[in-house]
Amino acid sequence: MENLARQEEILDYVKTHKFASVAELAEMLYTSQATVRRDIEKLEAKGALKTVYGGAVAVEYEKEPIPIYIRDKENSPKKEKIAAAAARLIKDNSTVIFDSSSTVRRMCKYIKSRKGLTVVTNNLRVCSELKDSDVKVVCTGGTLVQKRECFVGHFAEDFIRRIRADMLFFSSQGISDTGDVTDSSEEEIALRRVMLDAAKEKYFLFDSSKKGKEYPFLLCNVSSLDGILSDD
Repeated sequence: MENLARQEEILDYVKTHKFASVAELAEMLYTSQATVRRDIEKLEAKGALKTVYGGAVAVEYEKEPIPIYIRDKENSPKKEKIAAAAARLIKDNSTVIFDSSSTVRRMCKYIKSRKGLTVVTNNLRVCSELKDSDVKVVCTGGTLVQKRECFVGHFAEDFIRRIRADMLFFSSQGISDTGDVTDSSEEEIALRRVMLDAAKEKYFLFDSSKKGKEYPFLLCNVSSLDGILSDD
Protein backbone atom coordinates (compact mmCIF):
# COMPACT_ATOMS: atom_id res chain seq x y z
CA MET A 1 0.00 0.00 0.00
CA GLU A 2 1.31 3.47 -0.91
CA ASN A 3 2.21 5.83 1.93
CA LEU A 4 -0.55 8.36 1.25
CA ALA A 5 -3.25 5.70 0.93
CA ARG A 6 -2.08 4.07 4.17
CA GLN A 7 -2.05 7.38 6.00
CA GLU A 8 -5.55 8.13 4.77
CA GLU A 9 -6.75 4.79 6.16
CA ILE A 10 -5.08 5.54 9.49
CA LEU A 11 -6.76 8.94 9.64
CA ASP A 12 -10.19 7.53 8.77
CA TYR A 13 -9.84 4.78 11.39
CA VAL A 14 -8.74 7.17 14.14
CA LYS A 15 -11.53 9.64 13.37
CA THR A 16 -14.10 6.83 13.45
CA HIS A 17 -12.86 5.28 16.72
CA LYS A 18 -11.57 8.47 18.42
CA PHE A 19 -8.49 6.56 19.64
CA ALA A 20 -6.33 3.84 18.12
CA SER A 21 -3.23 2.03 19.30
CA VAL A 22 -0.19 1.50 17.09
CA ALA A 23 -0.68 -2.26 17.43
CA GLU A 24 -4.29 -2.29 16.20
CA LEU A 25 -3.47 0.04 13.30
CA ALA A 26 -0.57 -2.19 12.24
CA GLU A 27 -2.82 -5.26 12.37
CA MET A 28 -5.55 -3.52 10.42
CA LEU A 29 -3.13 -2.40 7.70
CA TYR A 30 -1.01 -5.58 7.62
CA THR A 31 2.15 -3.56 8.17
CA SER A 32 4.77 -3.05 10.87
CA GLN A 33 4.31 -0.94 13.99
CA ALA A 34 7.41 1.06 13.01
CA THR A 35 5.74 2.00 9.73
CA VAL A 36 2.56 3.04 11.54
CA ARG A 37 4.53 5.21 13.95
CA ARG A 38 6.21 7.00 11.05
CA ASP A 39 2.84 7.57 9.38
CA ILE A 40 1.37 8.92 12.62
CA GLU A 41 4.29 11.35 12.95
CA LYS A 42 3.70 12.60 9.42
CA LEU A 43 -0.03 13.00 10.03
CA GLU A 44 0.61 14.86 13.27
CA ALA A 45 3.02 17.20 11.47
CA LYS A 46 0.14 18.06 9.11
CA GLY A 47 -2.16 18.70 12.09
CA ALA A 48 -4.42 15.80 11.11
CA LEU A 49 -4.21 13.93 14.43
CA LYS A 50 -2.30 13.84 17.73
CA THR A 51 -0.01 11.18 19.15
CA VAL A 52 -0.90 9.91 22.62
CA TYR A 53 0.69 7.18 24.69
CA GLY A 54 0.87 4.08 22.45
CA GLY A 55 -1.22 5.37 19.59
CA ALA A 56 -3.08 8.31 18.10
CA VAL A 57 -6.18 10.38 18.81
CA ALA A 58 -8.41 12.48 16.57
CA VAL A 59 -7.67 16.18 17.09
CA GLU A 60 -11.18 16.92 18.37
CA TYR A 61 -10.81 14.31 21.13
CA GLU A 62 -7.29 15.27 22.22
CA LYS A 63 -8.39 16.41 25.68
CA GLU A 64 -10.58 13.40 26.45
CA PRO A 65 -9.41 10.57 28.77
CA ILE A 66 -7.43 7.90 26.92
CA PRO A 67 -8.60 4.24 27.13
CA ILE A 68 -6.46 2.09 29.42
CA TYR A 69 -5.44 -0.34 26.66
CA ILE A 70 -3.64 2.54 24.92
CA ARG A 71 -2.26 4.21 28.06
CA ASP A 72 -0.82 0.94 29.31
CA LYS A 73 1.54 0.41 26.36
CA GLU A 74 3.37 3.70 26.05
CA ASN A 75 6.70 4.23 27.85
CA SER A 76 6.38 0.83 29.50
CA PRO A 77 10.09 0.45 30.50
CA LYS A 78 10.05 3.90 32.12
CA LYS A 79 6.84 3.12 33.97
CA GLU A 80 8.29 -0.16 35.23
CA LYS A 81 11.31 1.59 36.75
CA ILE A 82 9.12 4.21 38.39
CA ALA A 83 6.79 1.55 39.79
CA ALA A 84 9.66 -0.52 41.19
CA ALA A 85 11.11 2.53 42.95
CA ALA A 86 7.71 3.50 44.37
CA ALA A 87 7.07 -0.02 45.66
CA ARG A 88 10.26 0.13 47.74
CA LEU A 89 8.70 2.94 49.78
CA ILE A 90 5.89 0.68 51.05
CA LYS A 91 6.37 -0.97 54.44
CA ASP A 92 4.75 -4.11 55.82
CA ASN A 93 1.57 -3.68 57.90
CA SER A 94 0.54 -0.48 56.15
CA THR A 95 -2.55 0.69 54.28
CA VAL A 96 -1.99 2.28 50.87
CA ILE A 97 -4.24 3.73 48.20
CA PHE A 98 -3.62 3.00 44.52
CA ASP A 99 -5.40 5.11 41.92
CA SER A 100 -6.45 4.00 38.44
CA SER A 101 -3.25 4.86 36.59
CA SER A 102 -1.26 2.37 34.54
CA THR A 103 2.02 3.35 36.24
CA VAL A 104 0.66 2.70 39.73
CA ARG A 105 -0.84 -0.60 38.59
CA ARG A 106 2.67 -1.80 37.75
CA MET A 107 3.58 -1.62 41.43
CA CYS A 108 1.50 -4.74 42.10
CA LYS A 109 4.16 -7.25 41.01
CA TYR A 110 6.64 -5.78 43.52
CA ILE A 111 4.43 -5.93 46.62
CA LYS A 112 2.75 -9.34 46.43
CA SER A 113 4.77 -10.85 49.29
CA ARG A 114 4.46 -7.92 51.70
CA LYS A 115 3.13 -8.83 55.14
CA GLY A 116 0.03 -7.24 56.58
CA LEU A 117 -0.40 -4.92 53.61
CA THR A 118 -3.79 -3.51 52.62
CA VAL A 119 -4.34 -1.88 49.22
CA VAL A 120 -7.40 0.28 48.67
CA THR A 121 -8.10 0.97 45.00
CA ASN A 122 -10.60 1.97 42.33
CA ASN A 123 -8.49 0.15 39.73
CA LEU A 124 -9.93 -3.10 38.36
CA ARG A 125 -6.54 -4.29 37.13
CA VAL A 126 -5.01 -3.85 40.58
CA CYS A 127 -7.73 -6.09 42.03
CA SER A 128 -7.03 -8.71 39.37
CA GLU A 129 -3.25 -8.65 39.73
CA LEU A 130 -3.29 -8.93 43.52
CA LYS A 131 -6.06 -11.52 43.83
CA ASP A 132 -3.65 -14.45 44.41
CA SER A 133 -1.21 -12.57 46.63
CA ASP A 134 -0.80 -12.06 50.39
CA VAL A 135 -2.10 -8.51 50.04
CA LYS A 136 -5.56 -7.59 51.32
CA VAL A 137 -7.35 -5.75 48.52
CA VAL A 138 -10.28 -3.40 49.14
CA CYS A 139 -12.15 -2.03 46.12
CA THR A 140 -14.02 1.27 46.27
CA GLY A 141 -16.88 0.22 44.07
CA GLY A 142 -18.82 2.96 42.33
CA THR A 143 -19.56 3.62 38.67
CA LEU A 144 -17.46 1.51 36.33
CA VAL A 145 -15.77 3.34 33.46
CA GLN A 146 -15.24 0.41 31.11
CA LYS A 147 -12.64 1.89 28.77
CA ARG A 148 -10.49 2.98 31.71
CA GLU A 149 -11.26 -0.09 33.87
CA CYS A 150 -11.80 1.95 37.01
CA PHE A 151 -14.54 3.04 39.39
CA VAL A 152 -15.50 6.70 39.90
CA GLY A 153 -18.41 8.73 41.21
CA HIS A 154 -20.03 9.54 44.54
CA PHE A 155 -20.07 5.96 45.85
CA ALA A 156 -16.32 5.62 45.30
CA GLU A 157 -15.67 9.04 46.85
CA ASP A 158 -17.81 8.27 49.93
CA PHE A 159 -15.96 4.99 50.41
CA ILE A 160 -12.54 6.69 50.35
CA ARG A 161 -13.75 9.27 52.86
CA ARG A 162 -14.12 6.42 55.37
CA ILE A 163 -10.51 5.30 54.84
CA ARG A 164 -7.37 6.44 56.68
CA ALA A 165 -4.31 5.38 54.69
CA ASP A 166 -0.59 5.62 55.32
CA MET A 167 0.29 6.35 51.70
CA LEU A 168 -1.27 7.29 48.36
CA PHE A 169 0.32 6.53 45.00
CA PHE A 170 -1.24 8.24 42.00
CA SER A 171 -0.56 9.58 38.54
CA SER A 172 -2.24 11.88 36.06
CA GLN A 173 -2.09 12.89 32.40
CA GLY A 174 0.03 16.00 32.76
CA ILE A 175 2.31 18.08 34.94
CA SER A 176 2.88 21.69 33.96
CA ASP A 177 6.17 23.57 34.04
CA THR A 178 5.03 25.14 37.32
CA GLY A 179 4.21 21.77 38.91
CA ASP A 180 0.43 21.73 38.48
CA VAL A 181 -0.95 18.19 38.18
CA THR A 182 -3.86 18.04 35.70
CA ASP A 183 -6.06 15.52 33.90
CA SER A 184 -8.81 15.40 31.29
CA SER A 185 -11.17 13.29 33.43
CA GLU A 186 -13.20 15.38 35.85
CA GLU A 187 -14.47 12.25 37.61
CA GLU A 188 -11.03 10.80 38.23
CA ILE A 189 -9.71 14.15 39.45
CA ALA A 190 -12.62 14.41 41.90
CA LEU A 191 -11.84 10.98 43.33
CA ARG A 192 -8.11 11.69 43.54
CA ARG A 193 -8.85 14.83 45.57
CA VAL A 194 -10.61 12.66 48.15
CA MET A 195 -7.70 10.21 48.06
CA LEU A 196 -5.27 13.04 48.82
CA ASP A 197 -7.28 13.93 51.92
CA ALA A 198 -7.37 10.29 53.07
CA ALA A 199 -3.62 9.61 53.02
CA LYS A 200 -0.83 10.75 55.35
CA GLU A 201 1.82 10.63 52.61
CA LYS A 202 1.20 11.37 48.94
CA TYR A 203 3.42 10.30 46.03
CA PHE A 204 2.99 11.34 42.40
CA LEU A 205 4.30 8.98 39.70
CA PHE A 206 4.84 10.18 36.14
CA ASP A 207 7.00 9.43 33.13
CA SER A 208 8.77 12.29 31.37
CA SER A 209 6.34 12.32 28.42
CA LYS A 210 3.82 14.05 30.71
CA LYS A 211 6.06 17.01 31.53
CA GLY A 212 4.92 20.37 30.23
CA LYS A 213 1.41 19.12 29.45
CA GLU A 214 -1.75 20.70 30.85
CA TYR A 215 -5.33 19.43 30.84
CA PRO A 216 -8.62 21.07 31.86
CA PHE A 217 -8.92 19.80 35.45
CA LEU A 218 -6.45 20.73 38.19
CA LEU A 219 -5.72 18.26 40.99
CA CYS A 220 -2.89 19.85 42.98
CA ASN A 221 0.60 21.26 42.80
CA VAL A 222 3.56 19.00 43.50
CA SER A 223 4.67 21.39 46.26
CA SER A 224 1.88 19.96 48.43
CA LEU A 225 3.07 16.36 48.03
CA ASP A 226 5.55 14.23 49.98
CA GLY A 227 7.35 12.99 46.91
CA ILE A 228 7.40 12.60 43.14
CA LEU A 229 8.88 9.68 41.22
CA SER A 230 9.84 10.03 37.57
CA ASP A 231 12.30 8.66 35.04
CA ASP A 232 13.59 12.22 34.44
